Amino acid sequence: MGKIDFSGKTVLVTGASTGIGKALAYEFASRGANMALGALPQEQSQLNDVAKNLEEAFNIRTWCFPVDLAEPDGPDKLFQAVKREAGVVDILVNNAGTAIYGKFWEQPRAGLQKMVELNLNAPLQLMHLFLPDMIGRKKGTIFNISSVSALQPTPFQTVYGATKAGLQSLSQALRTELKGTGVTVCTLNPPYVDTAILGKGGFPNHLRWYAISGLKKPDWIARKAIKAFEKQKFLHVPGLRNWLVHILLMRLSPRRTVDWMSRFFLQGKKKSM
Repeated sequence: MGKIDFSGKTVLVTGASTGIGKALAYEFASRGANMALGALPQEQSQLNDVAKNLEEAFNIRTWCFPVDLAEPDGPDKLFQAVKREAGVVDILVNNAGTAIYGKFWEQPRAGLQKMVELNLNAPLQLMHLFLPDMIGRKKGTIFNISSVSALQPTPFQTVYGATKAGLQSLSQALRTELKGTGVTVCTLNPPYVDTAILGKGGFPNHLRWYAISGLKKPDWIARKAIKAFEKQKFLHVPGLRNWLVHILLMRLSPRRTVDWMSRFFLQGKKKSM
């Protein structure tokens, strides 16, 4: 597939009020895309500010959709609202997500279930809703924000890693099914990013893993991501060091070594705040 021109396209980004979603919205808008922005209802004010800034900076159209995708009817609500107000969606960016840090058996089941709903079920439902129209038009792209956690064991973040691994597998299978339709699926697999998720999810003040991959800023991730999205790369791990560690090293190392490394480096040095 050739390089995508985002100018004039309508892009739907979930989780667009802060973090990676907000940074991606700016990158798409800077390339002339009209932005449909989703976020939690309690983040509507932040979402409105993002939309206003994008319109003023890039002279594009924006729409805001404050919908909780973790609710059972959330994906359907978002789909119907976007279809009614923004019309055709050319590009779907499944970015909204959450994470919890700690021993699996000590985590509240409600929190684990919410992670499954938001990180895996919501993207699944949205893809199922938006794909028929894309296939009918013989064009469209889905960008799923996965994680390097999809590529290795994630002790102390077990369910988060499982949801991202599930999203990764789903994305690859869908990409294969969609061959010849004019529609494709790509994933972004960032390392740890300095977003509100780390502050709200009970994460330690510092993980040993930060010494390897660092703690990236959303703007840095978005700049790397947009170039990969333009080329429709299937799986993109931003940063050479991250690619070497999470792709090459994980594939070449014995399973026991990977397990040991994952436990050692994902265990926090300090008690969570």
